Amino acid sequence: MRVWTVGTSSAVPTSDRGLPANLIEFNGERLLFDCGEGTQRTLMSKKLGIMKIDKVFISHWHADHFSGLLGLIQTMELEGRERPLYIYGPPRTEEFTDRILDTGYFNRSYDIFVEDLVEGDEIVGEGYQVSPFEVDHGINAFGFSFEEESSKKANKDKMKELGLTNSPKIGKLKQGETINWEGEEIRPEEVIEEMPGRKVVYSGDTAKSENLIQNAEDADLLIHEATCLHEMIEDRKGHTSALQAAEVAKEASVEKLILTHFSRRYRNNEQVLLEEASEEFEETELAEDGKKFEISPHRPE
Repeated sequence: MRVWTVGTSSAVPTSDRGLPANLIEFNGERLLFDCGEGTQRTLMSKKLGIMKIDKVFISHWHADHFSGLLGLIQTMELEGRERPLYIYGPPRTEEFTDRILDTGYFNRSYDIFVEDLVEGDEIVGEGYQVSPFEVDHGINAFGFSFEEESSKKANKDKMKELGLTNSPKIGKLKQGETINWEGEEIRPEEVIEEMPGRKVVYSGDTAKSENLIQNAEDADLLIHEATCLHEMIEDRKGHTSALQAAEVAKEASVEKLILTHFSRRYRNNEQVLLEEASEEFEETELAEDGKKFEISPHRPE
């Protein structure tokens, strides 16, 4: 699994940061979360395969989070796309997407299917699901949780203790069958463990939210907005400071926090946001446009 922070500025782009967008690649499929201005150029410059994107999730309908959508749709048509594109978001997503598609003159060579979501819905893909959850932004707005399906894995230390080397019989153990190995019966529970899948959570735009904390619990990666330093948060209603993002990560027990959605006032000085967050939660990094994060599969300890 690979994750890219594609666009990382808040409200207004800068010369080196586009507007919000994030990409998850899982088993060859690419899912785009938000599509702000500049998304296409970063996807192209990093060779991230625009035509491989099949699902787009919009966190909310403020322009900085969807302003790149029309261009993306048009490019897919010009490149001869034939398979459908799916767009998901909070209530009124179908209405707003229809308005976008009625703008200007262009043909479309493929179908676009749009769905309004509510908290509790699940978009199920091959080996994963995406779940929207409500956040605190003053309008209908979502965060999203991407979760890989759990899987059965062999514990290599237990295999070694039993003298069990790699063999096709491991597959039988994973299927729940007892096997015979060198005259001894080995039961699945002696070797096989159920491992939770990897989890990535994107906050969208939000004030510090208890619902987000609950949905981000135990995430491998939390991509969280950090619009400003905490001293300014009272002037940024519906947003989060770097300190608050770190508090969310700590309270949710996530593995790594990625700060994004920076106000342009911090251009070339985003390090102060990292410093504020890192004092509360050490495993914190700054997002950059096109920056890649690898998430390794979970394995038994």
